[in-house]
Amino acid sequence: MNEIDQQLNDWEPMIYYVIRQLNIHQNETDDCAQAARIALWRAILDGKTLSKTYCYIRVRGAILNYRATKTKTLVFEIASECLPEQIEPESMPLSLWLSDKQKTLPNRHYTLLCHLLHGTEDALGYSPSRLRAYKAELHRMLREDNKYEEK
Repeated sequence: MNEIDQQLNDWEPMIYYVIRQLNIHQNETDDCAQAARIALWRAILDGKTLSKTYCYIRVRGAILNYRATKTKTLVFEIASECLPEQIEPESMPLSLWLSDKQKTLPNRHYTLLCHLLHGTEDALGYSPSRLRAYKAELHRMLREDNKYEEK
């Protein structure tokens, strides 16, 4: 056993004391102890003198940092409530959404939707009042579709 390993072994009781003091769950004990060992190992490599107070602060800080990092990771992980084959409307690619609308909307409204997306609705040849009426119908139909998808 080399000198660094011996120094780390000397501080093992303090590492587990801090773990008990922080009420770390049994499942996390090994990971927290390893984080503390790495912090002490880095301190030794940096040439620090390992006093009791310094080691306590270093071990406690390493464990708390590890727990904070793990908590942050868990907060940002995504728990899916749907099967992978199901696509949420908010994350659905536009091409899939359009093909779905082609099946559910009447042809006239689907054509208007495509022209609206491209900004070429004037090319349809509708009068301004007829275009407003069709836009209002399309808007109503899309809202109704959205209500059914949310249920």
